Formats: sequence, C-alpha cells, structure tokens
Amino acid sequence: MIPIRCVCPSDAAGAGDAASQEERRAFLVHAYGDPRRDQLYLVGRLEDGRSFAAAEGRWRPSFHVYQADIPRCVPCLTGLSYTVAAPELEAFSGNGKLALLGFPRYYDRTEAFKRLERARVPSPDGDIKIPEAFLAERGAGLSLIIRGKSRPGRLVDRVFPDPEIFPDPAAVPGAVSLGIASIDIETNTQNGSIRAVAAAFTGSRTLSGGPAAQTARWNGRSCVHLLQADAAGNGEDAAIRLHRDEASLLRAFIADIQAGDPDVLTGWNLLDFDFPFLAGRCQALGVPFTLGRSSEGAKYFAGQGRRSAAAVVPGRQVLDALRIFRGGPRTALPGEPVFHSYTLEAVSQAVLGEGKLIASSGTDKIAELDRLYREDPVRFGQYCYRDAELVLRILQKTGLFRLTMERAALTGVFLDKAWTSVASFERIYGMELCKRSVAPPPAERERRVSGAAGGTVLQALPGFFANVGVFDFRSLYPTIIRTFNIDPLAAARSPEARRCIEAPNGARFSRDPGILPALIEAYFQSRRQALERGDATAAHVYKILMNSFYGVMGTPACRYGQSELAGAITSFARKWLLAAQDWFVRRRLRVLYGDTDSLFVETGLGDGADYKTLHVWGTEQAGEFNRFLGERIAAEYGAASSLELRFEKAYRRFLIPPLRGPSLRSAGTQAVRGRAKGYGGCLLEADGSHRIEVKGMEAVRSDVTPLSRRFQLELLDLVFSGAGEAELRGKVLEVIGDLRSGKLDRELVYRKRLSRPPETYTALTPPQVKAARDLGWKGRQGTVEFVWTAAGPEPVSRIRHPLDYDHYTDSQILPLARSIAAALGWHTALFPPKGRIRESWSRGQMELFHTDRF
Repeated sequence: MIPIRCVCPSDAAGAGDAASQEERRAFLVHAYGDPRRDQLYLVGRLEDGRSFAAAEGRWRPSFHVYQADIPRCVPCLTGLSYTVAAPELEAFSGNGKLALLGFPRYYDRTEAFKRLERARVPSPDGDIKIPEAFLAERGAGLSLIIRGKSRPGRLVDRVFPDPEIFPDPAAVPGAVSLGIASIDIETNTQNGSIRAVAAAFTGSRTLSGGPAAQTARWNGRSCVHLLQADAAGNGEDAAIRLHRDEASLLRAFIADIQAGDPDVLTGWNLLDFDFPFLAGRCQALGVPFTLGRSSEGAKYFAGQGRRSAAAVVPGRQVLDALRIFRGGPRTALPGEPVFHSYTLEAVSQAVLGEGKLIASSGTDKIAELDRLYREDPVRFGQYCYRDAELVLRILQKTGLFRLTMERAALTGVFLDKAWTSVASFERIYGMELCKRSVAPPPAERERRVSGAAGGTVLQALPGFFANVGVFDFRSLYPTIIRTFNIDPLAAARSPEARRCIEAPNGARFSRDPGILPALIEAYFQSRRQALERGDATAAHVYKILMNSFYGVMGTPACRYGQSELAGAITSFARKWLLAAQDWFVRRRLRVLYGDTDSLFVETGLGDGADYKTLHVWGTEQAGEFNRFLGERIAAEYGAASSLELRFEKAYRRFLIPPLRGPSLRSAGTQAVRGRAKGYGGCLLEADGSHRIEVKGMEAVRSDVTPLSRRFQLELLDLVFSGAGEAELRGKVLEVIGDLRSGKLDRELVYRKRLSRPPETYTALTPPQVKAARDLGWKGRQGTVEFVWTAAGPEPVSRIRHPLDYDHYTDSQILPLARSIAAALGWHTALFPPKGRIRESWSRGQMELFHTDRF
C-alpha cells in the first residue's frame, strides 16, 4: 500500500471556523466506497463511546503510473475522464519517475486500472482499494481525528458530512472502546430451520483483562430468540423471547444487533457455520439481512481454494473467534494448556475451567438438544446463550481481542485482516516509502518466489543426558535484519560489491540506512517501553510483528517478496548458528541439538549444581560468545552486531528419542540419529522444583489419542525420576492390561481435522475421511472424532464393531515405550513386536513380557 499525498491538520483547506466544529478522536472500524454516489463512508466509534459515520464526498481517487508509460496509457483510457499530474514519486528501482492519474468518479478509477492491467501497463498502487487509498493519502491508520459538524444518525449516534480526516499521532491503545456481539445459533437438523439465535454483548474494556473486567451481561436487551410454534408469552425467562415463526425470530435478532450497535460481530466458527446459515435463512424467508450500520444488506462470500470464507457487514467487522484462536498468537495461559481439539467445549474447558451446558458430541448431542427443545425450551435457550457468552469470556481471558485491536491500530489494517502479515507489512513499508518520495514496486501476479527457507537444524544426538543448558539467539531474524541492513529498497539499490553488504547466499544490500532495519529498531524500543510499564500485551504485539517480517519477504503474495531476501536472512542465521556450535565444541562442550536459533549444550556440571549455578555458568558462556561474535562481524562486514545469544533455561534430565524405523535398534545399541524437533526434559525451576517439558513429541500432538499423550508423559516422569528397565516394563504391562480390560476406552478417540470436504479425497482416503463419509458429510470440513475398531475407523457417534485393542497397542503404546527405551540404551526387545502381543494375549501368556522370551 502506498500513501499518495499526506495532508496535515494545519494544511487542510476548507476546515472552516474551528469554533463551530467538533474535533473528536475516533477508531475506524470499517470504510467502504459507494461508486453510485462517488462517496466514501468511514464508520467506527468515537472516544466518548458514541458510534459515528463520516460521509466523504469531496475526495477524488487517483493512482500512479510510470512517466515513461504515459503514451501507452492514453489509448487505453479512451472514454474515461482523467487528469495527469506532474511526477511526484521516484521509482522503487531508482530509475525514473511516476505521474499521477486523477479521476472524477470512482468508476473511472476502477475501470482505468482494469484496462491498464490488461494492457500490461504497471501501476504501483492501482490495485489498492479505494478506502485504503484514501487513508494512505492522508497518512492515516485506524486511529483518527475527525473535525467537522455532526448531526444525529439513524443507525449510528453521530453523522459527519464531509469532515476533515487526520491521523491521530497521539493515539493511546485502548482509548476508544469497541462494542462486541457474540452470536450463536441452534438449528433443526431435520428441516434446516433455525430454532434459536443468541447474542451476548460486551465492550472492549471488558475484554482488556483489566481489574474491572466483567463477563458479558444481558445489558437490558433480549439476547435469545427461540422458535416455538405454540408460543404464548415470553416464557419463564424474560431474556428469552419466543416466536411463532422463523421470520419473526430473524427480524427480532437483527433488531437486537441494530439496538446493541456493536462494532464487531464474533462467534465460534461463525464464518463457516452461523453466518452463512443466517444469511441463507434470511434469503429464503425474504428477511432483509441488515446487520450493519446501513440499509445495505450484509454479504457472505464462501471460501474457495486457499481463500477462506469472508463476510462484509457495512460499518462493522466480522471476526471468527475460532480462526483467531487457531491462527493468532495467544498470551500465556495458566498452566500453558495444549489444545488437542479446537471445539468450543475443549477450548473453554482449557481456558475457563468450564464449558457448555451440554458437553456431548455427535448424534448424542443432537438427541439431547432435540429432547431439551421439546421438554425444556428455556434451558435450550440458555444453552444457546451460553455458547455465545463463552466466546467473549475466552477472548477476555486470553487477551486475544485486545491483541487484535492493538495490532490493527499499530499497522493500520482493519480488524478482520489484523493477523494477515502481508497486508500489514505492505502498508507499514509503503508509508515509510512515501516519506522518502519513493513508490513501491507493482504487484506482479506471475512473479516466482521460491518461498521463505526453513531454519537450520543440527543433527540431534539421541540419548539421555544430565544438566543440559539451552541457549538461544534473542529475536534472531529481526536482529539479522538490523545488523546487515536486509531491506527490500536496500536490495533494489545495492551498489557495487565493494560498497555493499553481501549475504552468504549472494544477496547484496546497500549500506545506506534501510527502512526495515529502522522499523525494527523502533519496534524494539517500543517493546522495551511496553515491558517497562508492564504492558505485556503491547510488547507481544511488537514482538510478533517483527517476527512476521521475515516470512512476508519469502512469499509471492507480497509485492516485496524475493527469494534472495528471505534466503539472505536464513543464510546468515545458519552461519551464526554453526559458528556458535563450533565455539562451544572448541571449549570441549558437547552440542546435543540445534534448531534455527537455539542450541542444547551439555554443561558438564553435576547434579550438585543448583538453578543459580547453572544460570551463572550459562550467562558467562553467552557473554563471552557475544563478544567473540561482535568482533567477528565487525571484522568481516564492518557492521555493528545486534545479535545476542542468551542462556534461556536448564534441564536436569533431557531425552532425545532416536528416529523410528530401521535406525531404532535393540540389544542396547543406540540409534545413529536423533529425532529432530522432538524432545523431553525435566526443567529446573528457580525455586528448585522440576516440571516435565515436552516439545514436538506425542504428548503435545493433536493427531494421537489422549491415551498416547498421557502414557508418554508418565513414561518420561518415570525415567526422569530414576526408574529402571523393570519399572518401565511394568508400566507398559499395566497400561496394556487396562487397555484390554476396557478401562481406557474413553482415551482412545482420535480427533483429526479435514482440510477439505471428504468427497474431494480421491487418491488417498485417510481414516478421518472414512469416518466423515460414514457420518454422511458432504461439502463440509471440520474436526472428526473416531475410534479404531475391528472394521477400521468408525465415528464416535456410530460405533458398530468392537474396539481394536491390537491397533492401539501396536500404534499408540509400544512405539512410545521402544523409543524411550532406545534413548536410554535399553533393550527395545523388552516390548514385543507387532503381532506378537495379540497372539500372547489370546493365549493369556503374560510371560511374553519377560526378557528371556527374546
């Protein structure tokens, strides 16, 4: 995104008499253009809590083309009204200038860009949507100052006709409070009608997690609408309104949204279920789907290919809480729960310690809801409302909404796109280019970018180790960018090799101060200030924004993406990770494993070394290495190093399992290679206590059974506590016995997600697809729960055959036991190979577990 012209408040023409005008701080929620009226609407919330809409009818759109291409533009623009302004910006490459094409109508701008695109006449900003172009021209983000006269509105509190719009340079995060409505519906699975719809309302101050935070309340509005053909009155609960027909229910719900006037609509899986269902029923029943702050109806766009489903509600934003929770970063939660399922029930139990009124799933849940609807409609309505309320409480507890709002405010990208890294990067970088009077490169749809390379992984040494220290480079990729001036503009204008910085992959960068390093330095300072004032949320926003800059430079979706840029970062990362490994080895310290920015080093200290001793040792090692690294970077590149290795933590005991397959050997031999990205350790805490920490192994994976996760943790606990072969073998025998007696049946459920509808799987049919087809799924995707039976995978709600305990023994228990035994150098043959266990159990020969049988 490129700002075209920047307008300051002091320069604004036609501002009028300041004494007769209001000047308000505001947060912009949605902006959209009306090509029929050539007007732009900006809608949001004022600092005093009132909603507003600003109607901008004076601004006229424009975009740039290269001056040398003006003769090619003229025949393409026949029949359109436009003007050509003098060159304003310099080309990104530094070769040539750009002229500005101005248009009196929105339609002319849109049509002009289409024609030039077909003629392959490039434009750096013609693809930018009109609302974003308007904001960029004014150098504004989402925090605004609005100056002008206002009047009461019909669907908003205040309307500003043709006000002056300025960026708010002194905006304070959270100063403007946004309203949120969480929506949930319950449907009739037989005829596809909506039985109930609920909305729980709250504001962003509630979701900030401050001391005054409260859960969502009814706020005096009817929040549940329930379909009852024989409805008489409003039932026992005044907050539950009964309706004789579905159309009446939908109209009342829409009226609730209009009366509550939220800025954001949310819900769990809202965009893949509730919203399209509501849109479809409104269309079928002829009910205007006017959820927004306009008489124009809301629109739904189904997902296609890699494009996710989306919705447009004029004047509001639609945020799917499930998507944010799955894809957006989360603040630290108590106990750092691992989410093996993203159902509302699973997440609410993990985050809040409580869940839905009905926790069952599948056909059992449908049957229970049908019964409740018939026999206790009030309880049914409460069930619906609780689902909506839980979403708000999850957003509050995790801080996710505040993270989303602060990231949107920082980047200037609307809330629904706040976590899209490419849009954020292009806008931020484009604003900085404007300050230098430089245009960005045009977006090239056919440009090939190989993608961001992965981090360097050092070969893991399998085994069981004592007193292992973990070192990591602090913000490795951002500090590499700062140290070596890795920047799109610096790459585009890199001079001769003798005057530039050359990365290990051959990419060259000018030594002139780059935009990206300066941005990262500013974010580092802002993050430090946020940490000093105790604002962990703001600090987290800056951290994840900095870390996202590497990925966007390796994707063709970003106009600045180049294989050489991303490769420069990873090649420097590899160089310094290997340099750190060599440095430790020269000190006669064994490096057990390394991945991207971390090294696991055997300290050589005994068990008498406490937490403080280990950390003093590690801090001294890191300090000496940093001095060495600074001297080397200065000598090789003439640059000041921003890289910093830190001592992060220490494990009293540490286990790296061997690779499975042929390398997993028995008879006490050790596998040649260890398992990358998978390890377990007994982490030493500052108070002298210990806790098990697992990365990348079954205990933290969602594609295995709960039994597998629990069993691995119990085995690790045993070996970290000093247990021997006999104890491990005894544990395996105990679990297999409990499994075959049926005691563990509840822990045998697989939960796997379908990334596309089951009918689209043709070449291969994974077990979750078989289970989904068994359920009759068509045209939908989601998480499938199934078990393994004598007939193969069957959905939990339709189990027709006995459970296959042999399958669980062979695939979920014995591989874990063998892996840990091999890491310890024990005889993996203590645990019978596939097929032998089922044979022995059928004969009842427990002696199979005795070592003399092998």
